[in-house]
Amino acid sequence: MNALLNKLLSVLAPNRGEYLEIDQDFNIIETSVGVQRFVDCPDDLSKGQDIRLGFPELFGVEDILTEIIEGEQESFELKGIARTPNTQPPIYFDIHIFNNLDEEPVEKKLIIVLEEVTERMTLEQSLIQRINETNLLSSALVAAKDYVDKIISSMADALLVTKPSGIIKTVNQAAQDLFGYSEAELVGQSISMIIADKFFINQSSHSSLLFNEVLNNVEVLCQTKSGEKLAIAFSCSAIQTETEGLENFIYIGRDITERQRTQKRLAVQYAITHIMSESATLSEATPKILEAICEKLEWDIGEIWEPDKSLEEIGKENEGKGDSIALRCIASWVKPSITLPNLMNHSQHTTFSPGLGLPGRVWVTHSIHGLTNIMYDSEFSDSRPISSTRLQQAFGIPLLADKKILGVLTLFSSDAQQTDEDLLKIMAAIGRQLGQWIKRKQAEEALRYQQEQTERLLLNILPKPIAERLKNEQGTIAENFAEVTVLFADIVGFTELSAKISAPELVELLNAIFSKFDKLAGQHGLEKIKTIGDAYMVVGGLPKIQPNHAEAIAEMAMDMQAAVAELSQERGQEFHIRIGINTGPVVAGVIGVSKFIYDLWGDAVNTASRMESHGVAGKIHLTASTYKYLRDKYLFEDRGQITVKGKGEMSTYFLVGRKVDRW
Repeated sequence: MNALLNKLLSVLAPNRGEYLEIDQDFNIIETSVGVQRFVDCPDDLSKGQDIRLGFPELFGVEDILTEIIEGEQESFELKGIARTPNTQPPIYFDIHIFNNLDEEPVEKKLIIVLEEVTERMTLEQSLIQRINETNLLSSALVAAKDYVDKIISSMADALLVTKPSGIIKTVNQAAQDLFGYSEAELVGQSISMIIADKFFINQSSHSSLLFNEVLNNVEVLCQTKSGEKLAIAFSCSAIQTETEGLENFIYIGRDITERQRTQKRLAVQYAITHIMSESATLSEATPKILEAICEKLEWDIGEIWEPDKSLEEIGKENEGKGDSIALRCIASWVKPSITLPNLMNHSQHTTFSPGLGLPGRVWVTHSIHGLTNIMYDSEFSDSRPISSTRLQQAFGIPLLADKKILGVLTLFSSDAQQTDEDLLKIMAAIGRQLGQWIKRKQAEEALRYQQEQTERLLLNILPKPIAERLKNEQGTIAENFAEVTVLFADIVGFTELSAKISAPELVELLNAIFSKFDKLAGQHGLEKIKTIGDAYMVVGGLPKIQPNHAEAIAEMAMDMQAAVAELSQERGQEFHIRIGINTGPVVAGVIGVSKFIYDLWGDAVNTASRMESHGVAGKIHLTASTYKYLRDKYLFEDRGQITVKGKGEMSTYFLVGRKVDRW
């Protein structure tokens, strides 16, 4: 921390100033020790974390922060920010943002100074509360109606005076302006016309309570003449006038709608950030994001629309072929208290072309669109069925990433929503936030798909355990296996057959035969090694040790004969195979660099190949070493001594079938 920052912190009240340093990507570089007391979750202030997780007030001001980093703006301040820790009094602080304060900065970064102003804010609030209480007490002491009327008319806050029955006696001009009614429209009417909270009305008209104390800053939802919802903080008291001898109830209200809106808008960005950080996929996150947006911003329906195309087609459309796309609803959320079955079912089965409907218009213009009285909007009513809940307003927000549109967020409300400049900025920021996240998730899913394809291709070349070792190890992979059983098979008369049929037909025939063999190898837990022309090689007992490797090979050999017989019948052409089997030790490993294969070496492999080449069409030829493993469970024909090339005289056998009682 440089000297200028030390000096800045020394100006602040003792133990009231803390600081953070962040880089140009808004990630935390360094913090002072006590900075955690200014956030709800201290874990959000770890080094490398996004500063906006701990201070969601910075969402939407990224452009300003960038200007400060670039030296285009000197500083920026946010004042009067509140935090309310559990079971602890609220803490208030101001945020001061500067660039790195060096005359010649080495790297671009921001200094954020946090100044606690709890005492100042508490004093200001105390003073405001005292003023309200003083006004209430003054009203209780004033007997003359004319004097009370002067006080009422001069108040900036809304003031209403009611009878014990709740009938309004007096209102000031501020109340008329706030709720949109004239004095004549309010006087003589029940206060429930403005305040719908019956519990609050009952509480505020309890004279035995209000004669002893004042209800302060009770937040109540009110409704204006136009139907707009307002959040009002009421302070209430009861007085008894000497001239009338009646109890009167005084309501002093302050509009806190904008404050609550700001808090909710910041909260929704914070919630979206957390949902995105905790969700692995788009399908997992979108319903939660829609719920957070609708609940915190008071919308009844939320939908996300995306092109009904693959990632490759979307890329082409963004290059000028976007007119052919169709937007479809991929996720939706409906407020539980609203019943819109027909409308939501319609959304799930409706598509919009660019320029048509609210999603289509947003898609084409890349800008926010709003609709009021949507049930009477021809564009909307033509594409949506009228529902039992009368929707009043719609809002469409583009989901943008690097100036490219990836989707559209649509929101609907049964109440008239107040659209202001701040809401437009917040929704545009949410659209960019979602757009960037969707782009990243789409890239991750595309990468995951390519990785799966690569993995699948690798497993077609190598056994799974060997593929895993090859990915994790460097160098040659080679292992000795003391006992495995090797099988070779080839098609009898393949050379003559290849001269009679075309090359495509020959390849198709081999594919049909070897595909059946591959399936059998998987069923018996065996490892296919390779095919060479019309020859097929499979082994039992590696790379995973298999105690019954000889039996598994024997079963596959007989199943191979049955598969070839079945194929002969299907094609009306007779095929035969020769099969040779041997059991013994081998060396197995990966050879090659660019077109590597998993292969076997050793005398046992050569002998198995000789059993196939010295075999008989339609029969399974095996050595004495394999016979020893199988003689108790299978039937054999003793072939006797034969001369084997490179081996001399050998005793060999033909596998005939299974013994009936072998199990």
